Amino acid sequence: MTVKQFLQSKIFKCIIVLLCIALVSGGLLAILNDLWAVSPEELIQRGIKSVCGDGVNLEKVCDINKDYASTNDGTVQQVLLLDTGDYLVKAQGKHGFQEGNVSCYILFHLEDSVYKVQKVSIADYSSSQTLMSKITDSGLAKFIGLSSEATMKPSEIATGASYSSTAIKNAVNVAIAYMQTMN
Repeated sequence: MTVKQFLQSKIFKCIIVLLCIALVSGGLLAILNDLWAVSPEELIQRGIKSVCGDGVNLEKVCDINKDYASTNDGTVQQVLLLDTGDYLVKAQGKHGFQEGNVSCYILFHLEDSVYKVQKVSIADYSSSQTLMSKITDSGLAKFIGLSSEATMKPSEIATGASYSSTAIKNAVNVAIAYMQTMN
């Protein structure tokens, strides 16, 4: 086969078509990524809004003391000081279903020289945590013990989600342990 025959063949035409499709797709992905990319600052604001609602802003991102940020059950990922004087901690709990992880935002308020948990919100979770969508904010508050109602067992937070519930509790516990080091 000569070069001229190859350039006129169906194989060459298929290669050119596939190359054009790849270039157009790559260009569109690059443009859409620029349009819809979420900056780290926007992620922080979304986390604050999910826990505190509107009207609360970031004062500063705190440096994490690595000596106290990690345990066998979880890791503190981020500590934020809010303009209200409260701290918002993002912690990841381990030992969920199929060894998956759950990240939570935990809001701490200083009362009587002790940081107390005010609210917990789920930030994200690994795909193996299939029952996380069944966990409600009120069920989460009862489970963590923030509600005036009796606390729940892990299996009661969402039917069948006892391992995911354990990962949530681990995230809250690692955040509490970390905040105790700040006193």
